[in-house]
Order: sequence, then structure tokens, then C-alpha cells
Amino acid sequence: MSFTATELEKFFASIEPFKSLEKKELKEIASKATEKSFRKEETIFQEGEPAESVWVLYKGRVQVFKYTSEGRPFAIETLGSGELFGTLCRLGGNGRNYPCTAIAAMPTTVFRILDRIFLDYYMKSSGLVRGVCALCSDRLKDVQDLRCIGQESVAVRVANILLRLFQVHGDTIPFTKKEISELVGTSIETTFRTLADFHKKDMLTSVRGKIKINDPQKLKVLVENI
Repeated sequence: MSFTATELEKFFASIEPFKSLEKKELKEIASKATEKSFRKEETIFQEGEPAESVWVLYKGRVQVFKYTSEGRPFAIETLGSGELFGTLCRLGGNGRNYPCTAIAAMPTTVFRILDRIFLDYYMKSSGLVRGVCALCSDRLKDVQDLRCIGQESVAVRVANILLRLFQVHGDTIPFTKKEISELVGTSIETTFRTLADFHKKDMLTSVRGKIKINDPQKLKVLVENI
């Protein structure tokens, strides 16, 4: 897949933190972005690897993992088109290594911008700083919400994740049961049992590689009544 300069500029102009850049700055930073493609389940970067790039997801889906002390992967984020990753968690620190692992959940296309280029604009552009601050605020809220919900029952956690994905993807969520279990942070078997129970209550219908939400209101009631 190849992109014209105009297509790249239009894409970057539509997303945070680049949408606040002046036209000249936007053109410059878009011209320095390198396109990369990854197959399903291919690793984009690994926790502990030297970090030298900012990543922007163009097409596909990326799951971000941390590993427990037992070596079990725990999904902390699922990212869609237009999202920045591998970056915000390093700003303000030494930023020398990736603190997490990013894996393509499906065939995925990303744009890579070298840290030194991104940071150069970050230091001189108030628009980029505002955009980064907005992203950091949104991500922090998500983390706080997940910490609160993480103390609840598996059913509530699964319902919460499904509602989050419903808001992004609509009533047909392109996630497997295995991916849902990784996001919830519990075993596949437990997640399967919970989803089967939701199916019996007509909250959802599971098809190959996807989950269709039949009644989001029932999921909301379950989450709001905790």
C-alpha cells in the first residue's frame, strides 16, 4: 500500500495530536512518516526493546500487552485506526525502552516516525503539546476506569469491555472470544462461560471471529448496578 503526500497529510490532519499543527508543520512531519505493514499476530515491538519510534495506526488493530510475573500476557489496550501508541508512556521519562509489547491483531498498516523527529516538533509546537496532553488525559481516564472495574466480578468486567468495544465498533465487534479474555485478564475458559451465559440471556450472539451485541442496555444495567 502506498500513499500520496496529500493522502498522508489528510490522514494526520484528522487525528490527535497532529490535527493542531500548522499546515507547514503537518506537511513536514507527514513527509517523514514511514509506512510499515504487519501480519496478524506479528510483533510490532517487544517490551524491553530499545525505543526509538512513535507509531500511528492507519489500518487494522493493535493489542498492547504487559506480562505478569508468571510470564502470562495481559492485554492493557486495544487500538484502532488513528491512534498513537508506544509513545505517550515514554514522554517525560528516559524513554529508552518500550514498557509494553504491541502485536498486530489482524493485518495492520502503521506509520512510524522517529523519536528525534517527533520530539523536535513536540519541543517547538504548542499545538502538538496540546494534542499530546489531550491524549494523555484520555488514556489516564481509561486506565483509572479499568482499575476500578478490575475489582469486580468476571461478568461485570466482560460486560464493561463489550460496552467499550460497542462504542467503537457498533453492534458487531470484530473480536474473538480469546481476545476478549485477554482484555478482561482472565482465563479463556472463564470468559467462554461468561459469554455463553450472556448468549443465553440474549445479550449477544457469537459468530466466527466476531461478537454481535443484541442488547447493549442489558450490559449497561449489569455494569451500572455494581
